[in-house]
Amino acid sequence: MALHRKHILSGFLGLVVTGSFAAGVFEPELKAQGSLPDTIFSLRPEGGKELDPARTYNKVLDILNEKYVGDNLPSARKLTYTAIRGLLNAADDPYTRFLDPDEFRQLKEENDGEFDGIGATLEPQPTKEGYIKVLRPVPGGPAETAGVKRGDMITKIDGKPTTGLDVDEAVKLIRGKAGTIVKLSIKRSGQAALVEKAITRRPVELPILEYRMLEGGVGYISLLQFNEVSDRKIELAVRDLEAKGMKALVFDLRGNPGGLLTSAIDISSRFVKPGSDVVWIEEAQESDRKKTNGRVRYLGERWPFTILVNRTSASASEIVAGAVKDNKTGTVIGATTFGKGLVQTLMPLDDGSAVLITTAKYLTPSRGDINRSKTQRGGVVPDIEVEVTEGQFLKGEDPQLKKALEHLHQKIGYTKTGKNTTGAPKNP
Repeated sequence: MALHRKHILSGFLGLVVTGSFAAGVFEPELKAQGSLPDTIFSLRPEGGKELDPARTYNKVLDILNEKYVGDNLPSARKLTYTAIRGLLNAADDPYTRFLDPDEFRQLKEENDGEFDGIGATLEPQPTKEGYIKVLRPVPGGPAETAGVKRGDMITKIDGKPTTGLDVDEAVKLIRGKAGTIVKLSIKRSGQAALVEKAITRRPVELPILEYRMLEGGVGYISLLQFNEVSDRKIELAVRDLEAKGMKALVFDLRGNPGGLLTSAIDISSRFVKPGSDVVWIEEAQESDRKKTNGRVRYLGERWPFTILVNRTSASASEIVAGAVKDNKTGTVIGATTFGKGLVQTLMPLDDGSAVLITTAKYLTPSRGDINRSKTQRGGVVPDIEVEVTEGQFLKGEDPQLKKALEHLHQKIGYTKTGKNTTGAPKNP
């Protein structure tokens, strides 16, 4: 699948799965050994000249290649990649970054829905100890088959400590060619000794959507990623659930890191009324633009629904949750979302690499700024707040889903006896 100038809303790249910078040491008292030619001492900076970035970079690269006498000078490509990463890092934006050809390929694989790896979704941020935490293994994937569990904390990957790594760097180490083995050292709650797992990588199909019927005729759809097929899969899932007698819907966006902006708008349009605002987009070179549901695709009048979110629901997930909350078409339940109100544009480069540049900011329909920053927590605050403790998470308990079911059962008049107490219509 070709990716060209795609607008990306992913808050993090999970593993269902970008450079590093080494800090130098500044030693003001360090003196050169031996002497330098007098002509060097006589040089003084000219100053005042306008800097030409491209010309200056090429000049320094030429000097380096011609004059440097150290061993193992990196290739021009590696030097250029390092320079680009430094350039983008200076923007102080964690979402504006460079992707080398391997990283770009991984991103395309995620968007296509298949990759070679172990099949596990990772927390977007390391734990307080610096470990990489497993949100969930992909059902039937290599990680689940090897016994990896939700809540496991990866301390080492092939012997390399994960402390100091971000999730993207961890993903790069864990993924690899099908048939090869990756060794993980895992810290598991309630166990003193580390759990060692040797997992054979293989092709993994990234799950996009899961759905089923719950008690009382409540349908349940869990969307794990916003890509080019997500909206169509939701449509098919709704059709099947309605055929089975669905009277209400839980739409679960917990742990969903986002994806494509167009997908977020399409899916939001299913949960807000025609003519209602979905999201505001602010761009540097253009006036604010609002996106409105202009298509007759609204599902909410058929049955009540809730949106489930948590602190790892990010970007595209937050567009949907914000649209529903501001338009008051459904009930948002769970924990305050991640807080990423920025849009990235993906721009491929000639050599197979690419850059992701933050090109826009989005606001909820009521112009609410949900972006996390140094001055605000950000995120969409649910209509009904329900937290999940670490103990509940590890036991597989789900108070957020339980609250959503209670809320919808009350809406449709369902009780444990199966009687309808409000006279709400029943599907034949």
